[in-house]
Amino acid sequence: MSYMELFSIISKPWASIKEIKLIANCGRDTAIKIRKDIESKITNTGKKLPKSKTIVVPMKDVLDYLQLDIDYITDMAIRENKVKTNGLIGQK
Repeated sequence: MSYMELFSIISKPWASIKEIKLIANCGRDTAIKIRKDIESKITNTGKKLPKSKTIVVPMKDVLDYLQLDIDYITDMAIRENKVKTNGLIGQK
């Protein structure tokens, strides 16, 4: 996955199992475990999560859980975009 793709995923406010699988590069069972760990952390502090058919958690908490540096990802996505727009990819 490119930094641009990763950036487009982490730009969302909420993460479902689908997004967690992509960000963590893991399977469904591991993504469910991550989501449940985050859910527990949030509910143990007295906060509530939205109730819907698809269970979601805040993207910020997913990034914190996985210890991902959003500033680095953003910087690399900007650089990747600049390289693509300047036509430097694929040239010999």
